[in-house]
Amino acid sequence: MDLINKRVQGGRPSFFENPETDRLLAIIVRLLTEHSVLSERLKALETLLERQGALDASVLAQFEPSPEQTDEWAMERLALIKNVLESGANITSNE
Repeated sequence: MDLINKRVQGGRPSFFENPETDRLLAIIVRLLTEHSVLSERLKALETLLERQGALDASVLAQFEPSPEQTDEWAMERLALIKNVLESGANITSNE
């Protein structure tokens, strides 16, 4: 592994000799953060809805989105992908 001492250039930490490795790390961390936050919020919502009797887990498992929802969610997914990939572009190189 090409791990080096942390250096800060332009206000951004650098952990690896290869700047592309730092960019990939930033993308992975961003994805993990997004996933973690969304998973916790989803679990909280499902739990609250089930406790209040507003949601039956079996109905949720059988849910099929409308074509409009499918389109909207696809656009949101593309925006997320763009955001995540751009997070790697904001890392400066060691040069």
